[in-house]
Amino acid sequence: MAKSEIPWENVGPEFKVKRGKVGMMLDLNRCVGCHSCSVSCKTEHEVPLGVFRMRVRYLERPQKKTLAFAPMLCMHCEDAPCLKACPSKAIKRLEDGRVIVEESKCDLEKECVSACPYGAIFINEEKEVAEKCDFCHHRTEVGLEPACVATCPSGALQFGDLENPEDPLVKSIESTSAVPWKEDAETKPTVFYAGHEKWMESMANTGVQLDPEDADITYEQNNLKK
Repeated sequence: MAKSEIPWENVGPEFKVKRGKVGMMLDLNRCVGCHSCSVSCKTEHEVPLGVFRMRVRYLERPQKKTLAFAPMLCMHCEDAPCLKACPSKAIKRLEDGRVIVEESKCDLEKECVSACPYGAIFINEEKEVAEKCDFCHHRTEVGLEPACVATCPSGALQFGDLENPEDPLVKSIESTSAVPWKEDAETKPTVFYAGHEKWMESMANTGVQLDPEDADITYEQNNLKK
């Protein structure tokens, strides 16, 4: 491949990928709980120890001796509580619908953290800013997939254009009857879950479970509990 063809070299306006409204689907029937998504996300964005842009929860099924796995991330809500709560207007929506944090404007008031019903925002103590998933904007704008999607070994994650009826993402959402997480929160997420069951919502907190046998050993927001 010639140097001029390498995607991350193509950063000029002529290489920008235009989409109507971006979104993602996570197929819980395919997820194997391997944490490839969360690890690749931490590597891609140099996320400090103890906090996560994306995390995976191990969920014990009611009355069954089996586990379900649920990757959790920012839902990029159309009616985003974090955007409304930020007093410094550091959180904004891009043209393609994704919600991002403008680090230069963040004043660490932390209203966004408490406003998010998904526990998706954390404080990066090293950079002293609020941080969360941005669907890997630096990758997707030049035609690459988000790091989590690119590294998922089971094909459980998909990214695409929700406004394009021919996009594979839209077809997957329709064929699996995927729905948003905490749909009754009425935030209108643009992240959908196939294989979603309502009981899962009350069991998936903001941490990352390392071992289903060690319920008290989790990385929590901004601290490590033992």
